[in-house]
Amino acid sequence: MKKIYLSVLASLAFLITMASPDIYTPELVAPNDNATGAAPNVELDWNAVTGQLGLYYEVQLSTSAGFETPVVFTTELSSFRTSNLLFGQQYYWRVRAIDNQGTSDWSVSRNFTVIVKPVIRRPNDNSSGAMPNVQVIWEAIAGIGLFDVQFDTASTFNSPAFRAIAVAGTLTQTNASNLLFAQKYFLRVRARHAADTSEWSVTRSFNVVDAFALKKPNDNSVDLSPDVQLEWNKIDGIEKYNIYMSTESDFTHFDTYVAAKNLLKTIPDTLKFGTHYYWKMDAIHALDTLTSNQFSFTVIDKVALGTPENNATNVELGTLLKWNKISGVLNYKLQLASNAAMNNALNYTIEATTTAGLEQFKVPANLLDSAATYYWRVQALSSKDTSDWSETWNFRCVALGIDNPSQLAGIRIYPVPAASSVNVQLKSNYTGKAVVALFDLLGKGRIEREVNITNGLIKDFQLGELPNGVYMLRTETNGRITTAKLIVKK
Repeated sequence: MKKIYLSVLASLAFLITMASPDIYTPELVAPNDNATGAAPNVELDWNAVTGQLGLYYEVQLSTSAGFETPVVFTTELSSFRTSNLLFGQQYYWRVRAIDNQGTSDWSVSRNFTVIVKPVIRRPNDNSSGAMPNVQVIWEAIAGIGLFDVQFDTASTFNSPAFRAIAVAGTLTQTNASNLLFAQKYFLRVRARHAADTSEWSVTRSFNVVDAFALKKPNDNSVDLSPDVQLEWNKIDGIEKYNIYMSTESDFTHFDTYVAAKNLLKTIPDTLKFGTHYYWKMDAIHALDTLTSNQFSFTVIDKVALGTPENNATNVELGTLLKWNKISGVLNYKLQLASNAAMNNALNYTIEATTTAGLEQFKVPANLLDSAATYYWRVQALSSKDTSDWSETWNFRCVALGIDNPSQLAGIRIYPVPAASSVNVQLKSNYTGKAVVALFDLLGKGRIEREVNITNGLIKDFQLGELPNGVYMLRTETNGRITTAKLIVKK
């Protein structure tokens, strides 16, 4: 009987061993024990264990270390995402594994504390120069339904200037709108979800911008173009800029121009020549206006001449008259006369160009006489005004005496008068190619051909069937042009 009893005990022990295999106890991974600042949807994570068919995990979450009234979750995964945990609450948790053959021991318990309140990152506390649409940034918190953002001019958040914004819980920033210029504001943020609302963040303060600076043109600038471009520092969070321009420093009378909120520069209008202007600006939104400092500038009053220089001599016939550009000008009026009083002056209208360099006008060669002095001046015309005349300059043409050709500046022609051919002696000893052209006194080209020069001499230049008369002979060598008078008499 004793042998039979021992055999039955052995068989029963074997069956018990098969029916209740050992299951490893799960090891907790995250969050760390005693962790703080956990999100209200913190994920509980542990190492997976090996078990029999139908293995799953049971999770207990409790506000007490003894797990007297825990909340129980089950999952087949080795992690579990919580939701709507209470802000600032300490939680305890543990896990065990269960399969169709048995249940493991509970894991070692851990605890963590849910975040108490949001943390603001921007703007910096007690900062200045914030825009009326200042950006507020805070640290992300997962598992949030909404963030409440509040602004006020009072630290108690109960003044008439109080503002509140509700922001989706997935975001970490927002912008204010229409804050008052030169005003100190207080700011705070809190988080909420379906089950709880956090404490308010630490209150920060900031000061909205109180200065609006003009940039260009520099104050008291002179000789500016009538289409002067105005520039200023940007103010964000506004609806528009107003630009005020006046010829009076107290702005008793002024013109107003509107600039879009995204602009940093503009040309408000075509201004009058020789006029001193004052200007300032407003940055405007629905609740307030910020006024800039005040600048002034003077528009150029007249054209500045360039070349030929005043009192220049030996100026070739058909010269180019050049002067400084003025932007914002439609055209120029040029006068050319043989007297300083500009009596009986020739008038020319020259369209303004947009290319780089000086404006210019080529004087027809047949209009000028050798050894004569000419006077010229220029004025500019815009859509609104006409400038004063420039200074009057003069130049003297190359002396082209017929009886004494050896006095020519840079060129000698012989014989004088010429018949069928002519020799041209340049002042230089240039050897190479040249282009020689003859024009009648009406400016019509009669001969033009390329010739060889040896030591500055063009020998036997053939005049062909030119009729008797006075002509202008022009030589061009390496871009250098020389003009002289030629008399043909057969």
